[in-house]
Amino acid sequence: MKKIVLLLLVSFLFISCWPTTDNGDFVRQEYKPVIIARSALETSIAFQNAQPIIKSGKIYIKDDLMFINDVNKGFHVYDYTDPKKPIRLHFIKAPGATDLAIKGNTVYINQAVDLVTATFNPATKIFTVTNRNKNVFPQKQAPNGLYGYTKENEIIIDWTLIK
Repeated sequence: MKKIVLLLLVSFLFISCWPTTDNGDFVRQEYKPVIIARSALETSIAFQNAQPIIKSGKIYIKDDLMFINDVNKGFHVYDYTDPKKPIRLHFIKAPGATDLAIKGNTVYINQAVDLVTATFNPATKIFTVTNRNKNVFPQKQAPNGLYGYTKENEIIIDWTLIK
């Protein structure tokens, strides 16, 4: 009997944490995929002027540079010579990107379903895409765990909440 009461209590606690509307109806969050054509994805990486961060993700530090991911948008590049006062330098626009790795001057970016290789020369500030391995990663999942459907040569680069 104690086990049944405990099970009911735990079940009630989980249900009470589920988001509801003002009238008590359960909220079901639905998401819509942000889709880009493969041809647009392959030409979308661009080295731009510094921009404000919208949704920060992972941070990577290489020598005197700090890279902060702006989730599914790209990477902010900072001068990290003085860790107490990082200086915003550039933005690497890379729609669908969430992570990077660096070895020497080679930058590896996961851009949606592709693994992109680029070189970056901090002295000349030249950023060049050198290779793209297509379809290395699966299509992006929605925050609620569901998958979207795309046509051939369409790539999901993000998800937006349907209100």
